Amino acid sequence: MQARLANPNDRDYFIKDYLKRYGQDKELAEKHATVCTEIDRSIVLHKEDEIIGSVTWSIREGIEAGLVVIFQMSIAKKEHRGKGYGSQLVKKCLEDIENFYIAKNFHLRRIFITINETNLPGRNIYKKHGFYILTDLKDHRVVGEKEFVYAKDYF
Repeated sequence: MQARLANPNDRDYFIKDYLKRYGQDKELAEKHATVCTEIDRSIVLHKEDEIIGSVTWSIREGIEAGLVVIFQMSIAKKEHRGKGYGSQLVKKCLEDIENFYIAKNFHLRRIFITINETNLPGRNIYKKHGFYILTDLKDHRVVGEKEFVYAKDYF
């Protein structure tokens, strides 16, 4: 299993993953793929030619603020879940964020991600990597459910 930065050749993976998770709006799926492969930074975990999963992060409020949001993580196929691939992706993502800020000579302050209260595997992965619950958001994405805002501090 290897990790690398996503590139425009990975667009089909991001389009299919978006359509599977968020509905059948092809135009939005195309925009999502562009963001993940050309604008923000995505790490893909792959075995030979098959992408196992991905995680995408983005700078918020300008690089000087030191704020980053992880806005998508996916292990696309169910048969790949529960094998530690999500943890590998988070580890590689954190290394990429930290190295990016070092290379740009800016101070990283905090990384955020929102995770649905029912996504226990996802919550546990981020906890394992030093994230904590900063706050919760009721009815944020789904009425009647909570999202937890997890954070990892560097200050």
